[in-house]
Amino acid sequence: MSRLESGFTLVELVVAMLVAGIVLAIAVPAFNDFHARGAIRATAADFITAVNTARMQAVSLRTTVTLKPIEGQNWAGGWQIEYPADITSEKNQEFRPQGSSAVVPDAALNQIEFRSSGITSAGEVKFTLCDDRTGEQGREITISPFGKITNETKSCS
Repeated sequence: MSRLESGFTLVELVVAMLVAGIVLAIAVPAFNDFHARGAIRATAADFITAVNTARMQAVSLRTTVTLKPIEGQNWAGGWQIEYPADITSEKNQEFRPQGSSAVVPDAALNQIEFRSSGITSAGEVKFTLCDDRTGEQGREITISPFGKITNETKSCS
């Protein structure tokens, strides 16, 4: 009487686990890099949204609207759109960077004011968006005095 046996031998199971371990060792760092690049893109999009919103609101409300760091002069911790106290129809909005990415101005800058004409009080300003990885691609966001935004890749150091 012959009986068919099915299942895995111990050797087959060990080989399968070894192959799975090798695949994971390659995939996890690649996934982390993919996630970090996505966080930089999301932070850049949030920052550009905040700049555009502040400028648009300054023009539509005919008042000065301020974009500034949430904490003192530390843009890396997040930024907020601040409306004048006499504007009760709008609430201040806060934005936080994604992942380990940070927004850093190229020069000391404690705020950007958008006047009712849409022009900034700070002239041209540049911000660099990088994360804690060195030698990777980040973003450089330039805001012209008239509110035009350019978003380019920049090597992080």
